[in-house]
Formats: sequence, structure tokens, C-alpha cells
Amino acid sequence: AGFELAGTVAEVFVEEGDRVDGGDRLARLDDARLQARLGELEAGLAQARADLELARATLVRVEAAAGFEGVSEQEVDQARQRVASLEAALALADSRLASVRVDLAKSRLAAPWDAVVVARRADEGQVVAPGQPVLSLVERAAPEVRVGVAGDTVPSLSPGQLVPVEAGGVTLQATVRAVLPVRDPRARTVDVILQMPADAPVVPGDLARLLLTRRIEAQGLWVPVGALAESSRGLWSVFVAEAVPEGEVPDGATHRLERRLVQIVHQEGDRAYVQGAIANGDLVAADGLQRVTQGQLVRVTVAE
Repeated sequence: AGFELAGTVAEVFVEEGDRVDGGDRLARLDDARLQARLGELEAGLAQARADLELARATLVRVEAAAGFEGVSEQEVDQARQRVASLEAALALADSRLASVRVDLAKSRLAAPWDAVVVARRADEGQVVAPGQPVLSLVERAAPEVRVGVAGDTVPSLSPGQLVPVEAGGVTLQATVRAVLPVRDPRARTVDVILQMPADAPVVPGDLARLLLTRRIEAQGLWVPVGALAESSRGLWSVFVAEAVPEGEVPDGATHRLERRLVQIVHQEGDRAYVQGAIANGDLVAADGLQRVTQGQLVRVTVAE
């Protein structure tokens, strides 16, 4: 929050952490010059009214005298012109006075809505420019969350819908307030505005995650994320243990590792759903890929 006018800060009425209601005073600028100008214009306005009152009375008398040819037509025109001129002068003085009153109102900073003061950025005696922040406020209202949603999930969201949101270490039910009809050109996502519950244990700046369930029709297998190694052309690879005939390999090895290419369909936590050259029942190396190579002989032990 800041002033629309430049000036010297005379008083700041609130401190950080204070709760304010809409319309409460927050700060004011030194208005001594404006008050002096206001008094000057009020005196000028009073003078203009007195002059106009006299001119109108004079016009009445001149027009009465013109009825029996006591004055010339020119004198009548001059009296009428005098009244018109003073009416214009009165209107000008009134508008100048209104302008100063507007500036006086703008030298007072009021809370635009119910809020909490989170930062005080100026002190008494400091000269501020128009628009320079004097106080930072956070609205006392139900918090909102902006989430970028990608893919074909956007059509499933509509205003008024309740959706789960993870924020502040808890999962809450938020209401979809708006789905913005534009896609971010860089992230290729659509922004969704969510209204959180008024008592949500979050503060401005917290990260939130929208939890959506999407059904994917695809054949594949779940594997640990640690079993995946990045390959070429956007594919990934896993090591599958292929059984070897007993007695054909030394040192009691039972299997040979083979690299198989797969594609990640979906990732969830520490596991991924993949498609590719593996089948149900294959033995996949779950982790430690940095210690194994293609064709390496290993002994497989099944944990109880």
C-alpha cells in the first residue's frame, strides 16, 4: 500500500502484525501546504460568492431602471456580463477547492480491505514518491492457490468443484474458483484458481499441490524408480536377470543381466509404470545400477 502523492510521511498508525479492517487509517502525509492552500481557496470562494451576490443585486436594479429608460442598453449588458463572469469565477474557485480536498484525501492512506500488516516500509519523516510502498498488507480472507494443470486433465475441472489439495503438510478440500481460458506458452499448462478453506493452515508463499486421479489405459508393469537408467531417444532401460543353466557359469552365478529398453507411462512417488521389453515375472534389478553392467553374471537370492 502506498500514497498516490509524493510527500513526507507524517504518521504511521499501524505496526507489523496489526489486524486492520477495510477503511481503517494506516498512515498520512504532511499536509501543512495543502491545508494552507485549502484556507486560501476557501477565502477566495467566499469572496467570489460575495462578488456574485452584489453583481446579481446590481443587475436587478439596472434591469428595473431600464424599464423607464433610466439606464442604457449597454449598461444592462455590462451588468449581465458581470454576473456571468462572476458565476464562471465561482465555478472555477469551487473546482480548485475540490481538487485540493481530493489531494488532502489522497494524503491519507486507508486499508482497502480487511488485512494484516506484514511489513512496514517507511517511517515518519521519510519522503516518499507516488506509488512507493509504505506498508505491505495480506488480505484476511480465505487463501487462494494458483496451480498449473497440464494435459487432458483440464476439461475434468469446473468452477465449484471440490478437489483435494496438499498444502502445509495436510490434505484439504479446495473449491475450483476459475479455470483460466489461456495456456502458458512456456510451461504449456492452464492455470486453475482454487479457493482454500478459511481455516486452512497455510500462509502466503506456501507451496501447494493439486491431487488428481487420472485413469490410464495401458499395459505395463510397475518398477521401482531406482531400477531405471536414462537411455537414448527419450527411453529408459532396466536390467533384467535372465536365468543361465546350472553348471555353465563359474562361482555359483545363477543369472546374467540384460539391458531392456522401456518407456515411462506414469510416475508415482518411488515407482514408475513402464512399457517395453519386459514381462510379468521378470526379475528386475531394483537399484545399484552403477555397480552392474550388461552381461554381468550374478547370483539371485529371493528374499523371504
